[in-house]
Amino acid sequence: REESRGAHCRSDFPLHDANVRPSRLTLHSAMRAAAALDCRATIRST
Repeated sequence: REESRGAHCRSDFPLHDANVRPSRLTLHSAMRAAAALDCRATIRST
């Protein structure tokens, strides 16, 4: 595993990835994204 999940520092991966940013996923946004993906799959299969 490359990333550290705790408050400690990993000596084997000392550099911080500049593209990583905090994110917040809510159930509402996840369900909305899932519905959008489901619609696209239905359109492609017809």
